[in-house]
Amino acid sequence: MKQFPSIEKLDTGILYILELAASLSVLLLAFGLIASMANVLTKGSVLTDNLIMQRIWAWTQCIAIDASVAGTIIRTFRYAAEGERVKTWLYGLLSVLLLFTAAIVSNIEAVQQTLSVSLDNAYLHVFVPVEALIWIRSLAIVLLIVAHAMRHVQLAGTQQEPEQPAPAHPQEPGQLAITPELIAALRQAMTGVAVVEEQPETRQIPGPAAETNPPAPVLHELASLLPGVSLEEITAVVCAFRANVPRREMCSYLKWGGAKYTTIVKPVLDAYVRLRQTA
Repeated sequence: MKQFPSIEKLDTGILYILELAASLSVLLLAFGLIASMANVLTKGSVLTDNLIMQRIWAWTQCIAIDASVAGTIIRTFRYAAEGERVKTWLYGLLSVLLLFTAAIVSNIEAVQQTLSVSLDNAYLHVFVPVEALIWIRSLAIVLLIVAHAMRHVQLAGTQQEPEQPAPAHPQEPGQLAITPELIAALRQAMTGVAVVEEQPETRQIPGPAAETNPPAPVLHELASLLPGVSLEEITAVVCAFRANVPRREMCSYLKWGGAKYTTIVKPVLDAYVRLRQTA
């Protein structure tokens, strides 16, 4: 979509909102779990007997769950591309559960509005029992919290450094015995020594070192394509890429948070690769 910069900016803003909603959903889900547990322990005084808390609890849970659908799908394909198998299966299962519950709930609402029936009668037109739907949605809530925690867990085992071999004990030199034959050989060698004058070696001028930084026109062109990313961040990402740093290790190499992969690292690398292909 390079021919429509405004649409590309809009897509970037939408992606930012989806990532923000997926990150904030954990706080809303935690609030819902705490309110539910407090309601059970107080025998219904927190939610059951309080209409305002019921509305707040319903809205926060709906926002946290339904707004995370797009984020889970994006992360599923991202982790699949990065080779994270456990996270890929976790987010894939979570995406299926969220999409399934969203489709069933939307079907119930559509039946109620189309046929002008009560909500209890609308449940009769759905092939999934309400109890099963509640169980699936509860499982999705727990998996959302687990998935958010897994984002900050490095599953790849740390590579162990190879053991350095123990230094060999230096052997003590043997004592040299001075004999008359050795003295005679040393005198003969000293008398036959010829002095040779060495010519000074001509120093060669080293060639220019290979550039590690990308050309300035490329950086400025990337900055014009990505107005939301600073020139320093673009330079850091491109230099790391030219240093053969893998994509999934880019944020750790630059000592950035994992959230900058989507907003900075991936857009800069994609744009840089396109520029190199068109050059």
